Amino acid sequence: MAAVPSYREIAERTLGQAAQDLNAMPQGHVASTEIQARAAKAQAIATIAAAQALLEIGDVLRENLKRPASDA
Repeated sequence: MAAVPSYREIAERTLGQAAQDLNAMPQGHVASTEIQARAAKAQAIATIAAAQALLEIGDVLRENLKRPASDA
């Protein structure tokens, strides 16, 4: 069975997807609504990545708070 990726790895992949979407933005004569829709999608993907990063931070904090004080 494959290892479960960390939230950090998932966030990196998700941000990569957002970057690809922004880099694939059409050029030339394009309807402004098309640009707005693509930008909104990239922003939503980036927001998901930020949430995943926050989950990673929460997991790290939780693990550190579970340790006995002598390990710190």
